Amino acid sequence: MFAGCQTKNMTEAERFDASVRRELPFAVDSLRWLDGVDMATYQFACKYYIATPPDAFIGMDGELNVYKTSLFDKPTLQTEDVVWRNVVVSKKNQRIICIDRYLRNGRTKGFVYVLQSETKQFPTLGLYHWDVSDPHHIEMAGESLEHLRKLTLRRIKGDGRHTAPASQNDYWALIFHADSLMDDGLYAEAKQTYDLAFTEDRYILPSHLSTVAKKMMGIHNDEAALDYLSHRVRMEPDFYEEPMASTFQHLRDTFEVRQRKWDYDLAQKQYLEWIFERDQYDRMLWFLASNKRRESPERIEMLARRAMDTDSTNLQLVSQILSESGYPRKSKVGDFATQTVWMIIQHSDLGRIKQFLPQLEEAVRQGDLSPAYVAATKDRIDIREGRPQKYGTQFNCPLLDSLHVNEWRQEVGLPPIDVK
Repeated sequence: MFAGCQTKNMTEAERFDASVRRELPFAVDSLRWLDGVDMATYQFACKYYIATPPDAFIGMDGELNVYKTSLFDKPTLQTEDVVWRNVVVSKKNQRIICIDRYLRNGRTKGFVYVLQSETKQFPTLGLYHWDVSDPHHIEMAGESLEHLRKLTLRRIKGDGRHTAPASQNDYWALIFHADSLMDDGLYAEAKQTYDLAFTEDRYILPSHLSTVAKKMMGIHNDEAALDYLSHRVRMEPDFYEEPMASTFQHLRDTFEVRQRKWDYDLAQKQYLEWIFERDQYDRMLWFLASNKRRESPERIEMLARRAMDTDSTNLQLVSQILSESGYPRKSKVGDFATQTVWMIIQHSDLGRIKQFLPQLEEAVRQGDLSPAYVAATKDRIDIREGRPQKYGTQFNCPLLDSLHVNEWRQEVGLPPIDVK
């Protein structure tokens, strides 16, 4: 009687969780809801090894095989290089439960996927309008189970394999991994990876915080979006968005104060930040792939072409800005955006760099660009044309005068270098 009253007072989600737990073929210590892709998804963990035999096993290469043990064979023990899968078909609840489990340090962890038909008991959580437990629909259900193999392996390969970034390369590797998880619909894992990437401020590309915040809002995780935007507010004293357009009342007062102080051209500032992010994203994707031993030459070549295409497009966008409104003023877009224009120019051919040099020099005279950037540009031109560099900004290239190089560097605001 009491159990019936408790069940009646439970929400649909609570009833669903309880019924799924009852149908698992073994006990688990914890069962935590994850953001599923197209079905209810849980993550579970146990403090011990679960020896319950699987129905099938999956290798880390994705190959699936039926688990077979005769009466005379000793049961196989699970190892860390294989995933064990159990599938439970429940006619009563019109559902299929798929359990994929793996070993970590002698403990069993894994994922529970629930293909739930829409029923009177579960009208909201039942995402399928047909009976998944009906043998006539086995082919459609099988396609869903096949899809889960890839998702499980992606989740497992990311479990415990990533740490907080210790370099700029580590940061970008985490960003790329998080983005791929988002593309696969693994939102909980993606957020965990973004959080890890953003643990070290010195490696963060600030505009990434805004970009990821938009992604979080796209999956209706406003709490995460607010966290990322607040992080950028702490990092950049001059960062703000249009106050009245902000989704978050919590940030509007801060944005209003900063808007009155800085009065930036936000449209151009954000546009230049987007260009910088495009440049770095494709360049680093190519760079990291080039340094992977197992990356195919075809993929590296494809990423190289993609980076060069981005360079070409970005140069067109920056050229249009320079021709229509001149070099962006630091007072209107901030330091970072003015440096973006310089950087995009550096990624062009020698003729275009020389063409834009007068505008860079004018930006220095106007106080919109540090003299160090023009010094680096002049060194780049000299080296490409076969002359020694004056300021020593180009690594492992000959110097014009080693006795005076640090004096010249001091004049443009560069630190001294060790000349031997």
